[in-house]
Amino acid sequence: MQARWKFQWAFLLNTTDLFRQYPHMQIKFFNTLMTFIAAVTITSTLLTGCGGGGTPEAVAKDIDVATLMDQLMSDDADNRLNALVELGDGRENAAPAIDLVVEVLQEDKEANVREMAAYVLMMMGEKAGKPALPMLKEALEKERNPTVKINIINAWSAIDPDSSPANNTPRQP
Repeated sequence: MQARWKFQWAFLLNTTDLFRQYPHMQIKFFNTLMTFIAAVTITSTLLTGCGGGGTPEAVAKDIDVATLMDQLMSDDADNRLNALVELGDGRENAAPAIDLVVEVLQEDKEANVREMAAYVLMMMGEKAGKPALPMLKEALEKERNPTVKINIINAWSAIDPDSSPANNTPRQP
């Protein structure tokens, strides 16, 4: 054991002496060391699955839709907003509340609540949000707030990209 430690220390002392005699060797050694560290970092990142493969899959949260629907009928705008945030996290699991969410989108007095309702429809996605498309079109025509309109268009694009007003490109058959 003693001889091994002596060898390691001797190697370090010899390397230090080498760098004193030839300063350009220190730069070359440093570059080689940094290249090695970069290679190890990149390899470990790829092997652990980090940094590649595109976007992560969104996971729908388990939510109590009945309670959130009751909360959506509250007189307090903050309660309605919180319920919409939870419904948005539920994604397609929020589908049973789609009619109530559309009603909030069309009739709520608060712009931020209507904006969040459009966001919930967008988060529900193509399959769950499809029944709301005609009412979404109606809400877009009626809406005056530009931010809410943008969220309605985003929801429309998430549900049916081909018919969305955001799609100005003519389709070729």
